[in-house]
Amino acid sequence: MPNGTPRILVCISGSIAAYKAADVVSALTKKGYEVKCLMTRSAREFVTPLVLETLSRKSVTTELWGRPGEETVSGTEHIRLARWPDVIAFIPATAHLIARLSHGLADDLVTTVALASEARFLVAPAMNAVMWAAAPTQENVARLKSRGIRFIEPAEGLLACGEEGSGKLAHVDTLVSAIEAELPAARAVKRTQPQTDLLESDVQPQSWKNQNVLITAGPTISRIDAVRYMTNPSTGTMGVRLAEEALKRGARVSLVLGQDKGGTMPDVSDDLRSRLNLIPVQTADEMLKASLEILPSATAVIASAAVLDYQVKKPSFRKQKRASKALKLELVPSVDVLAGLVGRSTRLKNSPWFMGFAAETDDLETNARGKLKKKKLNYVFGNWISATDQKRSTGFGKDRNAGVLFYEDGRKKEFPETSKQDLAGRILSELEKDLRDQGRFQ
Repeated sequence: MPNGTPRILVCISGSIAAYKAADVVSALTKKGYEVKCLMTRSAREFVTPLVLETLSRKSVTTELWGRPGEETVSGTEHIRLARWPDVIAFIPATAHLIARLSHGLADDLVTTVALASEARFLVAPAMNAVMWAAAPTQENVARLKSRGIRFIEPAEGLLACGEEGSGKLAHVDTLVSAIEAELPAARAVKRTQPQTDLLESDVQPQSWKNQNVLITAGPTISRIDAVRYMTNPSTGTMGVRLAEEALKRGARVSLVLGQDKGGTMPDVSDDLRSRLNLIPVQTADEMLKASLEILPSATAVIASAAVLDYQVKKPSFRKQKRASKALKLELVPSVDVLAGLVGRSTRLKNSPWFMGFAAETDDLETNARGKLKKKKLNYVFGNWISATDQKRSTGFGKDRNAGVLFYEDGRKKEFPETSKQDLAGRILSELEKDLRDQGRFQ
C-alpha cells in the first residue's frame, strides 16, 4: 500500500438510516483512516453536519456552491474533492441517489463529485422494500454493477415505515468491513495515477518536523478568596486543536494550557504524545513564567489563550462569608502574557514568529489590526464571540469557529465557519504557505 493514510469519502443521502452513517464514520476514524463526509440537502433532515464533523474531525460540505456557515466549494474545488479519496462510500444510498448515479447526473455536490471521481465506489442502499424491488431501481442497480460498482446489499427485517422486507441498511460492522476490503485495490490503482492538488485542510505529513511550537490556550483565573475566583468561558478548544494539528504535521509542541472546569484536553496517539509537552497552569503569571522558560527553543508562538485582563489586587486567603452588604473588589491589570513573550524574544538570537488571537464582540477588524500593531505580531486571528445579548454558533465553549487572519503587511484572509479541528488545519496550512514564501519556514 502506498504511503499515507487511506482516505474515505462518505456520501450521505436523505434516508432515516442516515444516522447509522455517523457510526460508520466514527468506527473508521477510530481505526486511523482519514474520513470526510458530503451530504445531500435532504440528508441534513436526518443528521446534522456537526455530528459528522465531530466524529471525522473534518468539515462537512453539503452544497456545491456553499451555504452560510459552511466551507465554500466553488470553481474546481469539486475536482479536488473527487481526487481526494481512495474509496467513496454512499451510505445510505436512496433510490433517488442510485438513479442519479446510474444516469450520470451531476445536479448537486454529491453527484458532481461522483461523476468526476475515479475512486472505488461502494453503494449501501436503504429504502422501503417495495422501492428496492421496483423495476426502475433494480435496472439502475444492474447498470451500476455492470460498471464494476460494488453494492452492499440491504438487510431484511422491520423497516422504519413499519413494513417488513429487504431494504434495511446493512449492519455497521458489515459496512466498515466492506470499505476496508476495498482499500488495498483502491490504493494500488491510485498509486499509478499522478498526484493532484490536495484539499487545503489536508495534513501534510512531517512538514512541521523542524518546528518547535509554543501554544498558549485556555482561560486564566484570578483568586478572590480561598474558594472563589474569576475566569472566562474559554475551554481552550481552539488552541488544543492547533496543537493536535501541529503534532500531526511533525512539530514538537509545548502547550501551556489554562486549567478550569470542563476544559478541552489534547487527544493524540502515543507516538504523537511523545512530542507533546503539556504544561497546565491557572493564573496569567503562571502562564507567562512557563512560556518564558520554553521561549528560547521555540520557532513559533501561537497565543490563543484567553488571558484575564484584570486580577483581584488583594485576594483573601480565607473564605469570605456571605453578608448583606455589597462586596467591593479592587481590580488591577494582570500581566500581559503575549507582550511579555514578544518583549523577551527581542533578546534572543533567533526570534520566533508570533500569532495572536483577538476575540471580539464588535469592530473585529479595527481591534484585531490594533492588536497586531500594538503587540508587534506577525499574524492575528480575529474571531467573533457572543456578547451577553447575542447568540453565536462560534467562539468560547463552541465546537465551531470562523474568523479572519490578519497579516503584518496589511493583507487579510477570511475563514468561513467550520469545526475547530478543520479550522486549525486550515490556519496552519495558510501560515506554512506564507512563511515559506518569506523563506522563514524550514
